[in-house]
Amino acid sequence: MVKLGPPWRAIFIATALAFSVFTTSTIVAAQPVDASSFDPDPTGDAYLDQHFAADGLPNGAILSSRSVRILPPLALTSSFDAWQVWFKTTAADGAAIAALTTIMKPKAWNGRVVGNNYAIDSVGLRCNPSYQLTHEVSIETPDITRQLLWRGYAVVMTDYQGPRMAYAHGPTQGREVLDGLRAALVFPFAGLAGSPTAMIGYSGGAIATIWAAQMQPTYAPELRMLGAAAGGTPADLSLLRMTMDGQPPASVLYLMAALGVARVTPDAFDLLSDIGVATARQNKNLCSSAAVLGVVPVPLRSLTTGDPYDTEVVRRVYRETKAGGATPIMPIYLWHGLHDTWIPVAGARALQQTWQDAGVDVSLTVLPCDHITCAYTPVGLDRIDTWMGR
Repeated sequence: MVKLGPPWRAIFIATALAFSVFTTSTIVAAQPVDASSFDPDPTGDAYLDQHFAADGLPNGAILSSRSVRILPPLALTSSFDAWQVWFKTTAADGAAIAALTTIMKPKAWNGRVVGNNYAIDSVGLRCNPSYQLTHEVSIETPDITRQLLWRGYAVVMTDYQGPRMAYAHGPTQGREVLDGLRAALVFPFAGLAGSPTAMIGYSGGAIATIWAAQMQPTYAPELRMLGAAAGGTPADLSLLRMTMDGQPPASVLYLMAALGVARVTPDAFDLLSDIGVATARQNKNLCSSAAVLGVVPVPLRSLTTGDPYDTEVVRRVYRETKAGGATPIMPIYLWHGLHDTWIPVAGARALQQTWQDAGVDVSLTVLPCDHITCAYTPVGLDRIDTWMGR
């Protein structure tokens, strides 16, 4: 979501970051640091900042819930009830954790549920849908939630990056998306039990969508899922090095993704220089509205003690976050921009081929648009309507 207001803080950070990186001739190797020092700060909302003991509970079990009032502009354009639900899920390392989802059910509900995996593309907890929808005058761009509610779908928006905001880490996000849907379907006040479901996500949200799709047969086989639509999909993070690392205006998103993945990757922070440590800590709560930072071409290499790409840590990240290692059983629809200079279409094509070879019903539409404009095409929503029989 785009937060309204002048991005003065982002501009200040951009200036400070550029000065610190480009005026330092010698980078001293940082000492090993406590990885938790890079975790995001609390939101300040006591309900959203809760912690739960979830060991021994089934995935998707409800831990707490509340009715919420969604702020304008969404509240002015749709008529719906809304709740937030804490649920038990599992981190990528197998630990039991709690996550939060927001459920919106239109008054004229059509009996179907869609998981809108909005592109959070951020590393701070205040950037999550749960906070943005209830605390900020924010605009979802494109406005997928409004369009789904208008079409009669109940919408489930999960804070799928987890308590550590693991931006771009598919193994984390897939589990949370699936458990968010599980929780929504058993939440008694919403009355969604037994409903057919589908998912949609673009860019960062596409990571969550395709990982949930490929994990569903083994992780949440009871879910009745009719399809997943993903656009501008970063299926292979290794392809982004040449197109985003130090390349304005996408460089800030790349660095934020590196921070998000590092939060759940052992030894990743040991690669940082002293400047890298300071920069990561200073920017650990950034929302995607800080994309103005992209005007500063800061490569990842300027924040590390050596070439990060020539390390086993980064090679492990690439292996573990590359989609296609598991096989969905639901239909998959991919769309991508032919002129997408951020996320190469080669990644989507390779994923389509991998899943086709495994017998998956998967299609890819390549459109004459770039990464931004392709987000506004209606093809994903239209495919959901087809699957749902609307």
